[in-house]
Amino acid sequence: MDQKLHSSSELLHFRGSRPLFAEELRTRLADGARCVRFEFCFSLLFLTVRRQSPVYLTSSWQQRYLCGLTYSFLALLLGPWGVPWGLFWTPWAIWVNTTGGADCTREVLARLGDSGRDPLSVVQNAASSSEARPL
Repeated sequence: MDQKLHSSSELLHFRGSRPLFAEELRTRLADGARCVRFEFCFSLLFLTVRRQSPVYLTSSWQQRYLCGLTYSFLALLLGPWGVPWGLFWTPWAIWVNTTGGADCTREVLARLGDSGRDPLSVVQNAASSSEARPL
C-alpha cells in the first residue's frame, strides 16, 4: 500500500471514502466496512501484466460489486490478448472482482499496528483508553 499509516493524527486516504483519521477508520471497520482491492490485467501477445487497484474502503457488498465491475470490464477489454497467461488471469480477475474484491482489511489494520486483532476489539480498546480518568 502506498498510504502512510503510522501516526493516528495523520489522515488516511482510501478510494471510495473521504480522508479519515485512524480512529475513524477503526470505527468504520467495526461497523462492517471493509478494505478491498480489485484485480485487473492487460496483455500484449506474449506479455501479461497483473495488477491490483488502490485500496477501497467500502461499506456494503453492493458497493464492492459495483466498484469491481469497472475493473472486470478493464480486464475483459485489455486482458485476454496475451498467450498463455492472459487467458488464465482475465477470468481470475473477473471472478475476484465480481465476488467483492480481495479483502485487505487485516493488512490495513496491521499497518496501523493492530495486527491479529478483531476490528471491534480494536475500537473498544481505543475507546476505553481515551476515556477521561477521575483525579
